[in-house]
Amino acid sequence: MPEYPIINGIPPARARLGARIRDLIEASICIQEDKADLTKAADQIEAITKALQAAGGASPLLLAALEDGGHLSINNPLEGPANPLAPPLSWKNIGPEKVEAEVLLGPAHEGPPGRVHGGWVAAVLDHVLGRATAAAGYPGMTASLAVDYHRGTPYAVPLTAEGRLVTRDGRKLHATAELKAGETVCASAKAILIHFAPDRFPSTSTPD
Repeated sequence: MPEYPIINGIPPARARLGARIRDLIEASICIQEDKADLTKAADQIEAITKALQAAGGASPLLLAALEDGGHLSINNPLEGPANPLAPPLSWKNIGPEKVEAEVLLGPAHEGPPGRVHGGWVAAVLDHVLGRATAAAGYPGMTASLAVDYHRGTPYAVPLTAEGRLVTRDGRKLHATAELKAGETVCASAKAILIHFAPDRFPSTSTPD
């Protein structure tokens, strides 16, 4: 198995770059063509992209050691501060009984008009389910995921995602999750995850 690097904390420059590219993505999809020079903008972005590509590494996985003793994948597509695709999701409570996170999705995540694409809803729920089983002491990978969409999930509105481990049957972990706008449940999920040993994905520390 490969070894993944661990660094101390989240590098501010990486988080800032991720946030600015996130802003760029949102601006690019909401732009009015008659109010901007898109060709000039594309040329400028291309130049910056080439400069970043020249400094590319072999793997996107980079783990940050946090003050509470946990780890965060800096480039995770749901919560990684350096990943422009991530909303990013922010944890408000992580415990063995329940995990809770807040997430603010935007126009880049739109599916139906004014609503979040169902695939992003499923991704948020899947991520919360994985964190819930890990927080309960049984890290696992999703084997099956069933999502019920109760109503359209709005974007540009603070959302709350909650997840919990319900039962364990050997290596099979049964978990549930909900995504809410205020007190309204927009979607819920049931999943079976397969527990794996903590040393399944070894890592190694690196300097800051």
